[in-house]
Amino acid sequence: MHAKKKKKNPFLIFLLVLLLLLLLAVAAAGGLYGLKLHRRSSAPSPEAVFSAAAETLSAPAAETAWGQMVYEKAEELRSLRAGTLEEDGLWACSLPLELSYLDGEKLSQGIGDQVSQQLTQAALSAMRPDEVYTDTLSFKEELSAAAFEQALAARLEAAEDCLSSQSMTLRFSFDGDAWVLDNREELEALFLSCAGDWDTFTQTLYTAAVEGTAYVPIHYKIEENALAGPVPAESGFLETQDPAEIQALLETPKARALIGDQSLAWNPGIAFLPGSSLYAYLDESLLVLVWQEETSLAVGTYSEVFIADGSQLRRRIAGDAFENFEFETTSAFAAKTNAVLALGGDFYHHGRSCGVVVYQRGIYRFEPYTCDCCYITSQGDMLFSYRGAFENQEQAQRFVEENDVLFSLCFGPVLIDDGQDMTPDNYPWGEINSNYARSVLGMLGEKHYLTININCQMPDHYYLVTLRQAADAAIAKGCVKAYALDGGQTATTVFHGQLINPVQFGWEKQISDVIYFASAIPNE
Repeated sequence: MHAKKKKKNPFLIFLLVLLLLLLLAVAAAGGLYGLKLHRRSSAPSPEAVFSAAAETLSAPAAETAWGQMVYEKAEELRSLRAGTLEEDGLWACSLPLELSYLDGEKLSQGIGDQVSQQLTQAALSAMRPDEVYTDTLSFKEELSAAAFEQALAARLEAAEDCLSSQSMTLRFSFDGDAWVLDNREELEALFLSCAGDWDTFTQTLYTAAVEGTAYVPIHYKIEENALAGPVPAESGFLETQDPAEIQALLETPKARALIGDQSLAWNPGIAFLPGSSLYAYLDESLLVLVWQEETSLAVGTYSEVFIADGSQLRRRIAGDAFENFEFETTSAFAAKTNAVLALGGDFYHHGRSCGVVVYQRGIYRFEPYTCDCCYITSQGDMLFSYRGAFENQEQAQRFVEENDVLFSLCFGPVLIDDGQDMTPDNYPWGEINSNYARSVLGMLGEKHYLTININCQMPDHYYLVTLRQAADAAIAKGCVKAYALDGGQTATTVFHGQLINPVQFGWEKQISDVIYFASAIPNE
């Protein structure tokens, strides 16, 4: 007989399966919980992220002194600010980050202006050009470097105002053992974009600042009551028969600084008198050109002058006192005054007195109805009064004071006034309709003059001219103002101590006064 099989208990099986599932669930829960605890315990702290991020910055230290100044300030001011760590699910988290850094563009603002101001002040305070300028009229390197370093240092003192910031979010993932920064390349790129090559930056900034500083003319001036100007530099004189040499001189920075945007009467295409020399003088305060050309079949001696300051157009009278009669030749006056260019003046002495005589700002004679007068102001301008313009001496004195007149010339007449031909048909002085040697002082522009002496010279140019012909010569050269000086033997041009023009009757006459142009560069 077979034994009867025992049936399996379904409920027991269910309990066993349930128990197994429960054990598996508990085990799984415990593992997940432990893993979660491990993940949480290894979560990156803001401090750790800050340190790790800072280590990625690879900006090299600067090698130059200027670059090091900026580098050290940039290191001092750079900062990272971390936000709040956010969980982005079970296996990821993120951290907002902001980087503050020294912005080179902001730092550079205003430095060029500060450099320019310092160099301008240096030029205005200088007595001689070689104190601040090279031969090409650029500022000396040591001055430029010192001005830049001072401006850069001042800017770095307020560098907190030159900060900028950029933001990004660090993204982390958990690999089972640790958190991994997923966007490290983005972080490094951020740092590199905010780090500067400070050596290159400062050199570029220096070059731009210095190149942006325009040439500043030194304020040259001769003392008002000085009896002579400074001795001109021998290196500034030139004598040649080649117009190209003069033209090359006019293209130099020194000449261009004086000429500015004005046009010249001189040009290399002039039909210069055959066999004659061309003369020039140039320094930072004075440009003089002297040449000769045929004028109305006579010899025209022309001088074109640019000055830096009105004090360089000067007058000296015989004996250095009004109505002293120790007369001298133009050449002798030129030697005593250190004149680069000297011209015979008027005849203020009592033997042929006329006009409103102004000397050292005072009126020494008042005869307003006898001649037209030319007044030279402190700015080097030429002003005129016509016969009968003043009713009394007080009125004339007000004119002198209001226009800052230094001295007057009394001969005339006025030939050109504000571009208008004013040459009269009749005039009491100078036998204007007869043929004589003529002398003219004219202006072409601001601190820009033209002098003309027209003489005869045997055997080819034996003519003399009327005043009308002399005025036409001034008009042809572009004068906007012109005044007739004493002619005849007084019509003389002395340059570098040398009488240039042929004087009527062949010898210089002793005269009462000269007009001259002097350099304003102080002697060492």
